[in-house]
Amino acid sequence: MSDNRVLPGAAPALLTLALVGAQLTSQPGAAAGTVEEPTYIPAGVSDAARSVGCLRTPEGGVEAVDLATGRSLWRSAAPARALMIARGRAYVLEERAGQPLRVAAYDARGGRLLRAYDLATLALPPWASLAEPSDGRQWTVFEVTARLASDGLEIRYDATRMQAYGFRPADAVGQAQGVARIALGSGRVALKPGAGPPPPPLSEPAPPMPGARLVAVHARAPGARLALGGPPANVEGALIVGDLRLAFELSPDTKVVIVHRWRVPGGGRERSLRLEHGHATDAVWATTDRRHVLLRRVHEQSWYDLFSLETGAPIGSLERPVEVAVLGPRVYWTTLEPAGDLVVVASEGGSDRVLWCRTVLRPERHLEPPIP
Repeated sequence: MSDNRVLPGAAPALLTLALVGAQLTSQPGAAAGTVEEPTYIPAGVSDAARSVGCLRTPEGGVEAVDLATGRSLWRSAAPARALMIARGRAYVLEERAGQPLRVAAYDARGGRLLRAYDLATLALPPWASLAEPSDGRQWTVFEVTARLASDGLEIRYDATRMQAYGFRPADAVGQAQGVARIALGSGRVALKPGAGPPPPPLSEPAPPMPGARLVAVHARAPGARLALGGPPANVEGALIVGDLRLAFELSPDTKVVIVHRWRVPGGGRERSLRLEHGHATDAVWATTDRRHVLLRRVHEQSWYDLFSLETGAPIGSLERPVEVAVLGPRVYWTTLEPAGDLVVVASEGGSDRVLWCRTVLRPERHLEPPIP
């Protein structure tokens, strides 16, 4: 059985952000109407050029690394969260002792602090900390994500204080949530408290396909959360990838996965792909980048084979993966080591060559709810 636990607040699911505030001073190089979403890799984010990544540290901070070599570039002390890397800047949410949260904009490769934006206007309760404090039967979950919308950085935050009870399931006893928009030119913060719109769906019902033996696909919403094991729960129906829809069919011997593809609106069908697995298959698992899929071997449950959803070509095999993303020529994936450390590995696509490996969580940082 797969361990599908997700660490509370360890890094959040992607949420759709509301546009709030008026027209603000434009940041140089930002075209009107431009929207940039984070590029996620396991345990962090990458720039669009796949050159620099910001990863979680075991202490709960942020470390920038050269994605080709794994070399450390600079650090932001805990508690901190990497939001995204765009336009040559790494945006990091930071919490400093006795001070309000701030968003720090660093030179992505050099680490020089270019500007900081004070978020005192959020007026968060004392328990709403990025460090996710726990006290007896109460603990904090702090989820946050961001995107760039032309001239502003939009931040969606959701801090929840949880309470454990005897045999009753834990529930929320406090919550602070909202959407903040930072004008990158002026630094002005516009705040819209309360829950934003729900996240976009992962799937939708598939159209009738007489005779097809469709199976569910495992998928998580894109994000930089730290999960302890995979694959995630089943997603029924057709997987949504932009305007593309994907439905998966198993051959009678389960050694081939047929990928049905069509576009919406209009429902234009594209050529189906045949993923020649060669092993009996019992799980189909979409990667974070949504352009690849992992197929689990029935008789070797720790092994997954990676295939392209654009060409159907095999990419390689991974043992005990937790989260996986393929960016360009590299595969990034997390796995639990025997000692319990969660590590992120960068390997060369199509080979077993490991380029680098970094620890992102140690056993003492496993944030579990208190025992009732």
